[in-house]
Amino acid sequence: MTAIRSIFLMLFASLAILPAKTAHADLSAAATPTTAAVKPFVATPAGPCRPGTPGVKLSSGEAIWTLSPCSGALESIHLTAAQFRVAARAEPTGLPAWARGKYAAGQLDLVPTWDAPWDPYQDTIVQALVGGQTSVKIQRKEGAATTVQTVPSMQALQKAEPQWTVLRQDATQVAMIWPDPQKVSAPLYLVKTWKPAGKSASGAAQPLSLDVEVAVWNVSGQPVQLTLQSQVSSFQDPTAGSGGLMGMFSAPPDNKGAGLWQDGALVHQDLAGLSKADAPDRQRTGKPDWFGVDSRYFLLATIPQNGYDTKSTTMLVPRGSGGVQAQLTTSATTIPAATCMPSWYQKTWGGVACADDKGAGKIWGYQTYAGPKQLDALKNVGHDLVGSVEFGWFTVIAKPMIWVLRWAYDMTGLWPLAILILTLLVKVLLWPVTARSMKSMKKMQQLKPELDKVRTELEAKAKKLGQDKADPQELNRATFDLYKKHDVNPLGGCLPMLLQMPVYIALYRTINSSVELFNQPLFGWVTDLTAKDPYYVLPLVLGGVMFAQQKLTPQAGGDPTQQKMMLYFMPILFTAMMLQLPSGLTLYILANTVLSVLQTLYVNRSVKGS
Repeated sequence: MTAIRSIFLMLFASLAILPAKTAHADLSAAATPTTAAVKPFVATPAGPCRPGTPGVKLSSGEAIWTLSPCSGALESIHLTAAQFRVAARAEPTGLPAWARGKYAAGQLDLVPTWDAPWDPYQDTIVQALVGGQTSVKIQRKEGAATTVQTVPSMQALQKAEPQWTVLRQDATQVAMIWPDPQKVSAPLYLVKTWKPAGKSASGAAQPLSLDVEVAVWNVSGQPVQLTLQSQVSSFQDPTAGSGGLMGMFSAPPDNKGAGLWQDGALVHQDLAGLSKADAPDRQRTGKPDWFGVDSRYFLLATIPQNGYDTKSTTMLVPRGSGGVQAQLTTSATTIPAATCMPSWYQKTWGGVACADDKGAGKIWGYQTYAGPKQLDALKNVGHDLVGSVEFGWFTVIAKPMIWVLRWAYDMTGLWPLAILILTLLVKVLLWPVTARSMKSMKKMQQLKPELDKVRTELEAKAKKLGQDKADPQELNRATFDLYKKHDVNPLGGCLPMLLQMPVYIALYRTINSSVELFNQPLFGWVTDLTAKDPYYVLPLVLGGVMFAQQKLTPQAGGDPTQQKMMLYFMPILFTAMMLQLPSGLTLYILANTVLSVLQTLYVNRSVKGS
């Protein structure tokens, strides 16, 4: 701050009264030589804009957006569906009393931050050269007097005075302007218009989207070279605990992240990895299909539409203190001087008025999406937003599973039943593989007495030869000869299980990442399938069923002491793991384990009868 103040003082020392004819002095009818005064520009904090400055609301059937004059962006986005009515949540450290509504019970707010600099969907000036110069002169109205200031840059002015002014509003749109033309005569003005989005290119409704237009007016009288940046921000409480010792058994953390989609590929980093990522892993040049911030279940995205070129740059950046941001920076664009003045400028500072306030030098347009990562909603918007739903290597398996899960819910109207149907279908599809694996393990178990006999004979032979133990190579050779004699494949029990693992992992990730299950009840005391069982009933039942499964599963060879330890260790370990996992996941694993027990009973009986 000391260095900045020194620069401002140097600028002030060289400041001169505006000449008789500057770039826009002839438009300043209210600024006469007798009232004009020189006043230094000092970049002081703008002050607490909230909670004193009320926001402006727009709404659709599924969302209520509150626009903030403090930032010209969104201070809250409430989802109105019954599914998104949530209980009170833990408050981050440092949350002021006036912002507690962000975490109170009610409709979910997708903007978790309360300070204006964190608001998503901001548009800020990166650089503006007026007549090739960074510093510009502005005039301020203070009562009847007009003062003149030199500011180091339009960027510095916007940082010091970020407040926007509502220019016009009705039920269908809101327009805000920066800076306030009734108080400040500046070379540039940004006019930002918000309105609920119409239908998409496919004809689908888009109730979770807004159309945004950023018009730049150049009233300086000379060309301006401008670079603009659009930002989407979010926040994750950096002081939130990791869950202590039990945190290692929890589901993957719901970390905030930032991403962009360009050239058919997703670039994404979560908050933990963002600060460590190299530039190629977090930025792209050109116009992206979309960029934004996300969590496990929700996405805040910007979809660039017009005004952006192939030299634009998109970056994913950490902002410190739990902040994460996606930025789209335009290439330097020349804004021609306006040939007429819009009415909102002309009535205070003079000049020739434009008809219908048309004539902005440049317009950038984009669409926002703020809502759940629900495939149908994302597909309705288009622009490859479905790419934000990622399952890594298992995407090709997981996405059909999501479709089956939705189909099962449409058929039954109950998400718990839909999970059971999905689990059953997967079990049926994998039945040939698992049955073969279990039969092979059962046959190996039946050969255990013969294997023990071979081992005893070889150990006796070794003792006669004065050796401590049987030759391992000879023991392996005898074991495989026995398997070959009885037509048993020793890999028959393991290989089919390995083939199933990608399917089970994809099923796990499908259940864990499905926003459809968010805030949906299971039964009784379990009111949210994405939250843990508060009384741990499901994990304990799972532990008991898993113990039964271990008792029934064929054990082929091995140390009896180790087998006994596994009999008790595995159920205890899985019970501990399930304590903190979402109840929907626990239900899936419990259902899968019960089906495995039934399958084991059937296979054991069929092998015994054969």
